[in-house]
Amino acid sequence: MKHFLTCLALAFVALNASAQTLWRNAPMNASPAEIRALVPEVQDTSPTQRALDRSALLQIPSTSIADEDFAVTYHFEAERLQRIHLQAKVPTRERTQALLKAMQVSLRASYGLPISTKARQDADPIPGTVDLKWAFRRMTVQLQMLDGTTVDLIYSTNLPSRPAAL
Repeated sequence: MKHFLTCLALAFVALNASAQTLWRNAPMNASPAEIRALVPEVQDTSPTQRALDRSALLQIPSTSIADEDFAVTYHFEAERLQRIHLQAKVPTRERTQALLKAMQVSLRASYGLPISTKARQDADPIPGTVDLKWAFRRMTVQLQMLDGTTVDLIYSTNLPSRPAAL
């Protein structure tokens, strides 16, 4: 029994030692307080935004990525970080396409080929619609452009929420 408990404790330590991060080193399952300490520019979402999406607790109203402004929203379930949603509203289709290309190159360099590709050219009302998904360890990364000018980048955890402290 003693050996079993020792093995169980070592396995638990090993699993927790390899904490994976989402965007900009935000640890999966981090609490809102941990994100506030890690990301000084983060702030609470507005009451209106929380009324629309109860999981959206923190935000960065504007951050520059590839010369475009993104709004960043941190989503929590049971006070644990589950998703980070970055969204840019790009003024022209040309800039949107350039941003998508730059982001795809960067994501492929980091995570390899996407596991899901739903890039559609002909049948869609919006030509060039993009919906790509990568899987990396215990997270997924999704890059979307569905309306011609809005680019969404979503980092999601594939881990169950950790239980509350005893």
